[in-house]
Amino acid sequence: MTEVFLIRGEEGREASRCAQAAAFGAWGIPGDAQIVKTVLGKPYLAQYPGVQFNLSHSGPWGVCALSGAPVGVDVELVRPLRQNVARRFFTAGEQAYLEQCPEREFFRLWTRKESFIKALGKGLTLPLDCFSVLEDLMVWEGTAWYFHQFPVEEGYLTLCCQEPEAAFHRLDGEDPQ
Repeated sequence: MTEVFLIRGEEGREASRCAQAAAFGAWGIPGDAQIVKTVLGKPYLAQYPGVQFNLSHSGPWGVCALSGAPVGVDVELVRPLRQNVARRFFTAGEQAYLEQCPEREFFRLWTRKESFIKALGKGLTLPLDCFSVLEDLMVWEGTAWYFHQFPVEEGYLTLCCQEPEAAFHRLDGEDPQ
Protein backbone atom coordinates (compact mmCIF):
# COMPACT_ATOMS: atom_id res chain seq x y z
CA MET A 1 0.00 0.00 0.00
CA THR A 2 1.23 3.48 -0.91
CA GLU A 3 -0.12 6.54 0.86
CA VAL A 4 0.28 10.28 0.36
CA PHE A 5 -0.27 12.80 3.18
CA LEU A 6 -0.69 16.47 2.17
CA ILE A 7 -1.06 19.52 4.37
CA ARG A 8 -1.23 23.26 3.76
CA GLY A 9 0.57 25.35 6.34
CA GLU A 10 2.19 28.72 6.76
CA GLU A 11 5.46 27.50 5.26
CA GLY A 12 6.24 24.44 3.13
CA ARG A 13 9.16 22.95 5.12
CA GLU A 14 7.18 23.06 8.34
CA ALA A 15 4.12 21.66 6.56
CA SER A 16 6.21 18.75 5.21
CA ARG A 17 7.38 17.99 8.76
CA CYS A 18 3.73 17.95 9.89
CA ALA A 19 2.79 15.68 6.97
CA GLN A 20 5.72 13.40 7.86
CA ALA A 21 4.64 13.21 11.52
CA ALA A 22 1.07 12.33 10.51
CA ALA A 23 2.22 9.76 7.95
CA PHE A 24 4.65 8.10 10.33
CA GLY A 25 1.96 8.03 13.03
CA ALA A 26 -0.52 6.39 10.66
CA TRP A 27 2.06 3.68 9.91
CA GLY A 28 3.00 3.19 13.58
CA ILE A 29 6.45 4.71 13.16
CA PRO A 30 7.57 6.76 16.19
CA GLY A 31 8.37 10.42 15.68
CA ASP A 32 11.92 9.89 16.87
CA ALA A 33 12.68 7.18 14.28
CA GLN A 34 16.18 7.63 12.90
CA ILE A 35 16.22 9.07 9.39
CA VAL A 36 19.44 8.57 7.44
CA LYS A 37 20.36 9.35 3.84
CA THR A 38 22.01 7.42 1.06
CA VAL A 39 25.17 8.80 -0.54
CA LEU A 40 22.96 10.54 -3.11
CA GLY A 41 20.68 12.02 -0.43
CA LYS A 42 17.59 9.77 -0.50
CA PRO A 43 16.17 9.57 3.04
CA TYR A 44 15.27 6.23 4.62
CA LEU A 45 14.36 4.79 8.00
CA ALA A 46 17.24 2.73 9.38
CA GLN A 47 15.03 0.73 11.80
CA TYR A 48 12.25 0.16 9.24
CA PRO A 49 13.84 -1.38 6.15
CA GLY A 50 10.42 -2.41 4.78
CA VAL A 51 9.18 1.19 4.68
CA GLN A 52 10.14 3.71 2.02
CA PHE A 53 9.24 7.39 2.27
CA ASN A 54 9.76 10.69 0.49
CA LEU A 55 9.04 14.35 1.20
CA SER A 56 8.43 17.50 -0.80
CA HIS A 57 7.30 21.08 -0.21
CA SER A 58 6.43 24.15 -2.27
CA GLY A 59 4.90 27.40 -1.11
CA PRO A 60 2.55 26.51 1.77
CA TRP A 61 2.32 22.82 0.82
CA GLY A 62 4.07 19.92 2.50
CA VAL A 63 3.72 16.28 1.50
CA CYS A 64 4.98 12.90 2.69
CA ALA A 65 4.58 9.61 0.82
CA LEU A 66 5.01 6.15 2.39
CA SER A 67 5.19 2.76 0.72
CA GLY A 68 6.56 -0.73 1.06
CA ALA A 69 8.47 -0.17 -2.21
CA PRO A 70 10.48 2.74 -3.64
CA VAL A 71 8.45 5.93 -3.74
CA GLY A 72 8.96 9.52 -4.82
CA VAL A 73 6.75 12.57 -4.45
CA ASP A 74 6.91 16.15 -5.67
CA VAL A 75 4.66 19.16 -5.21
CA GLU A 76 5.13 22.39 -7.17
CA LEU A 77 3.23 25.64 -7.35
CA VAL A 78 2.62 27.01 -10.84
CA ARG A 79 4.79 30.09 -11.37
CA PRO A 80 6.32 31.96 -14.33
CA LEU A 81 8.93 29.91 -16.17
CA ARG A 82 12.38 30.91 -17.26
CA GLN A 83 12.87 30.47 -20.97
CA ASN A 84 14.49 27.33 -22.35
CA VAL A 85 13.92 25.23 -19.21
CA ALA A 86 11.99 22.59 -21.16
CA ARG A 87 14.80 22.28 -23.72
CA ARG A 88 17.31 21.52 -20.98
CA PHE A 89 15.35 18.86 -19.10
CA PHE A 90 12.74 17.25 -21.36
CA THR A 91 12.87 14.72 -24.19
CA ALA A 92 12.11 15.87 -27.74
CA GLY A 93 8.63 14.30 -27.47
CA GLU A 94 7.92 16.08 -24.19
CA GLN A 95 9.11 19.38 -25.68
CA ALA A 96 6.79 18.95 -28.67
CA TYR A 97 3.90 18.15 -26.32
CA LEU A 98 4.60 21.22 -24.16
CA GLU A 99 4.70 23.52 -27.20
CA GLN A 100 1.00 22.67 -27.78
CA CYS A 101 -0.11 23.07 -24.12
CA PRO A 102 -0.68 25.87 -21.65
CA GLU A 103 2.45 26.83 -19.71
CA ARG A 104 1.14 25.28 -16.48
CA GLU A 105 1.38 21.81 -18.08
CA PHE A 106 5.14 22.12 -17.67
CA PHE A 107 4.65 21.67 -13.91
CA ARG A 108 2.63 18.47 -14.33
CA LEU A 109 5.50 16.92 -16.28
CA TRP A 110 8.12 18.44 -13.98
CA THR A 111 6.55 16.88 -10.88
CA ARG A 112 6.54 13.53 -12.68
CA LYS A 113 10.24 13.86 -13.52
CA GLU A 114 11.15 14.85 -9.96
CA SER A 115 9.04 12.17 -8.31
CA PHE A 116 10.59 9.48 -10.53
CA ILE A 117 14.22 10.40 -9.86
CA LYS A 118 13.41 10.71 -6.15
CA ALA A 119 11.85 7.22 -6.17
CA LEU A 120 14.98 5.82 -7.83
CA GLY A 121 17.19 7.63 -5.33
CA LYS A 122 19.67 8.59 -8.02
CA GLY A 123 19.24 12.34 -7.76
CA LEU A 124 20.38 14.31 -10.77
CA THR A 125 22.95 11.67 -11.68
CA LEU A 126 20.20 10.48 -14.04
CA PRO A 127 19.72 13.08 -16.81
CA LEU A 128 16.10 14.23 -16.91
CA ASP A 129 15.98 14.09 -20.70
CA CYS A 130 16.80 10.36 -20.88
CA PHE A 131 13.25 9.26 -19.96
CA SER A 132 9.73 10.40 -20.86
CA VAL A 133 6.88 10.95 -18.41
CA LEU A 134 4.06 11.58 -20.88
CA GLU A 135 2.23 8.37 -19.95
CA ASP A 136 0.76 7.38 -16.56
CA LEU A 137 2.76 4.13 -16.66
CA MET A 138 6.45 3.97 -17.44
CA VAL A 139 8.69 0.89 -17.57
CA TRP A 140 12.26 1.61 -16.52
CA GLU A 141 14.88 -1.14 -16.45
CA GLY A 142 12.15 -3.80 -16.39
CA THR A 143 10.15 -2.24 -13.52
CA ALA A 144 6.71 -0.63 -13.90
CA TRP A 145 6.37 2.85 -12.40
CA TYR A 146 2.99 4.55 -11.98
CA PHE A 147 2.39 8.28 -11.84
CA HIS A 148 -0.53 9.44 -9.69
CA GLN A 149 -1.73 13.07 -9.74
CA PHE A 150 -3.54 14.55 -6.74
CA PRO A 151 -5.36 17.88 -6.48
CA VAL A 152 -3.47 20.88 -5.12
CA GLU A 153 -4.70 24.44 -5.50
CA GLU A 154 -2.40 26.54 -7.69
CA GLY A 155 -0.12 23.60 -8.46
CA TYR A 156 0.57 19.94 -9.06
CA LEU A 157 1.28 16.98 -6.78
CA THR A 158 2.66 13.79 -8.31
CA LEU A 159 3.45 10.47 -6.69
CA CYS A 160 5.67 7.93 -8.44
CA CYS A 161 5.50 4.38 -7.15
CA GLN A 162 5.41 0.74 -8.20
CA GLU A 163 1.71 0.30 -7.36
CA PRO A 164 -1.22 1.05 -9.68
CA GLU A 165 -3.24 2.60 -6.82
CA ALA A 166 -2.43 4.92 -3.94
CA ALA A 167 -4.38 6.48 -1.09
CA PHE A 168 -4.50 10.28 -0.72
CA HIS A 169 -5.01 12.01 2.65
CA ARG A 170 -5.54 15.77 2.89
CA LEU A 171 -4.71 16.65 6.49
CA ASP A 172 -5.95 20.24 6.72
CA GLY A 173 -9.62 19.32 6.42
CA GLU A 174 -10.12 21.13 3.11
CA ASP A 175 -11.86 19.44 0.21
CA PRO A 176 -9.52 18.95 -2.77
CA GLN A 177 -10.14 21.33 -5.65
